[in-house]
Amino acid sequence: MGLWDQLQEKLEFDKINFYKNKKFQQITWLIVVLSILAGIVTIDLLPSRLQVGQVSEKDIKAPRTVTYVDQEEKVKAEARAVEKVKKQYQKQDNVEQKVLAKSNKFFSSVISLQQEQGTTNEKVKKLAQTSELKLSSEEYLYLLKKSPQELNDLKIDVNQLLTQQLETGVKSDELETAKNNLKQKSQELGEAKIYKSIVSSLTKQLIMPNQIYDQQLTQQKKSEARENIDLGKVTKTIHKGEVIIRHGKVVTSDDIEKLEALGLRSAKNNYLNIIGYIIVVLILSLLVVIYMQQYQPQLIENNGVISLLGLLPIIILLLANIAKYLPLDHPGYVVPVAACSIIIAILLDTNLAVIFTVILSFLVGLITNGGIADIAVIIVSGITGIYSVSELSQRTDLVRAGFIVGGVSSLTIFGFLLIENSLDLMLLLKMVPLGLLNGIIVAIVTNGFLPYVENVFGITSPVKLLELSNPNHPLLKKLLVEAPGTYHHSVIVGNLAEAAADKIGADSLLVRVGAYYHDIGKIKRAYFFTENQIGSENPHDKLSPNLSTLIITSHVKDGVELAQEYKLPSDVIDIIKQHHGTSLVSFFYQEAMHDEKYKQVDKDEFRYDGPKPQNKEAALIMLSDMVEAAVRANPTAQSNPGRLEKLVRDLIKQKLDSGQLNESDLTLKDLDKIAKSFVNILKGIFHNRIEYPDNLAKQFDEGGQSNGNSN
Repeated sequence: MGLWDQLQEKLEFDKINFYKNKKFQQITWLIVVLSILAGIVTIDLLPSRLQVGQVSEKDIKAPRTVTYVDQEEKVKAEARAVEKVKKQYQKQDNVEQKVLAKSNKFFSSVISLQQEQGTTNEKVKKLAQTSELKLSSEEYLYLLKKSPQELNDLKIDVNQLLTQQLETGVKSDELETAKNNLKQKSQELGEAKIYKSIVSSLTKQLIMPNQIYDQQLTQQKKSEARENIDLGKVTKTIHKGEVIIRHGKVVTSDDIEKLEALGLRSAKNNYLNIIGYIIVVLILSLLVVIYMQQYQPQLIENNGVISLLGLLPIIILLLANIAKYLPLDHPGYVVPVAACSIIIAILLDTNLAVIFTVILSFLVGLITNGGIADIAVIIVSGITGIYSVSELSQRTDLVRAGFIVGGVSSLTIFGFLLIENSLDLMLLLKMVPLGLLNGIIVAIVTNGFLPYVENVFGITSPVKLLELSNPNHPLLKKLLVEAPGTYHHSVIVGNLAEAAADKIGADSLLVRVGAYYHDIGKIKRAYFFTENQIGSENPHDKLSPNLSTLIITSHVKDGVELAQEYKLPSDVIDIIKQHHGTSLVSFFYQEAMHDEKYKQVDKDEFRYDGPKPQNKEAALIMLSDMVEAAVRANPTAQSNPGRLEKLVRDLIKQKLDSGQLNESDLTLKDLDKIAKSFVNILKGIFHNRIEYPDNLAKQFDEGGQSNGNSN
């Protein structure tokens, strides 16, 4: 391969990697989202419902004062100005010379022919053949019989008429008028009839236009006339609050023009307005981006989160664009911004949800031409929705949140109506229920949309985790039946991990659910794991250390497959993958080391495939899994609190020293809190119990009651 081929191949490789770069993908998505949002805000989604001849279904008032040019009156004024513009001509200075020269040449030829030999008839024929000016044979004969002086007088009359007409001006599009004028003047000469006929015929043939019509200059003058009309005479003003179209009125072209001037009918086609809207959209959207970069950087790393945060405002603004075509005075009241607020609060972060609510409220206000009341009601509904899901425990709580949003929104609308001194009962009945309607829409949208968001964008909600923590979940029931020891081990691991998560600020609900499912892979070969073995027989005694290691480590892969089969969230699947990291299966490794059959033992063959825990939650499952198993297998530690704490701290230190916690973001301070939490929980599990008398069972069988205290 040549140098050029290698360079080209490298460039292609870099190009492919460039497109796969997460930062590039996020920036591209940001540009796409901003472009779509700007388009939604600046371009009407649907054509206007009102057309000329239709009946208005409501009163339409001017939301602002606008001065505009009445296009119909402007067209009339322009037409009047254009009518006053005369045709423009270009004067030709040398036309008179050409005409007179041609006339003189004709008379010179007649005089010259008179002097030639031949009969008069021959001369007439020759004159008719050679002359450019055509006369009758009688007229040619008349001229040939005239003396030079008489011919000169005739020439003077012809030239004088031509000169007079040319001085008056002969326009190119009025040549026939000039010829008729010459004919009339020739009849006024006090000569014989044939004399007048010859003068008329010659002048009509000789006359040429000396003013040529200039179409381009004429159009220019007309354009200048249009541009210079007095716009003040065709300018009208619409005042804020003025009724443009009354309910029940037939819409006229003048009404449509007023609506367009106010931007209530057509797209916002004013370029300055469009640029202004785009700037506002960019600023408001970038505020969210900057907030996330500074205060929620972990969310930016998740492409699913970025996709969701881009899609939600697009959906809300599309709904707002549709809502403004509803027959409502305040369409912004029914836009379900609170649904977006609730979804972000549940799936991502409460503070981010508040920021999103405020930004979206202003954008919805822009689209629906809403005032301060509209924006305030939308903000209140969104923040109320966020507060109402702060202690979410089941999906029915979303319905409750919707009704809370509806109630608070209605109360807020009522408050603004009181501020405006609007105590009209009909108006109250018309406006206040819009808040309740918004709450119902929010409940429907949130309940219907949330499951799809979780699946499509790979984001797990607390509601989903709560459902998974239910012991009646099919996979947990399968674990209980087929691997009961593992099930009880997982429950204890969940208790340990959840308590520790509360201490270090990790997601305790995710930790508990992850603990319940972290060992589900053991279902496939439950009897190969100690906690599920009954009796003294151990199947590993008949297997080689390598095969035993393969069976033990495969429970991670089997668990991932089961989790995917039962459609568990990606967060839980990640915990299953990472809860052993790349740890060494030390028992079988040591067994192989001491077995003479194995001359060389590769340590990596006795490790889990990993990866190492990538977050605090996965690391907590790893530590609690290890500690629970170790303490359960160590009766001495169970009965001695001091040894228990030492064992726990040694185990945690072992994982730390082996590098298994390097990618989990756990600090030494966190590990200390985790150790203390583990010890407290394990002391409660393995505390000393009072020894009951031997005949206690007999007493209960006989229906008696024990007086002993249970621990």
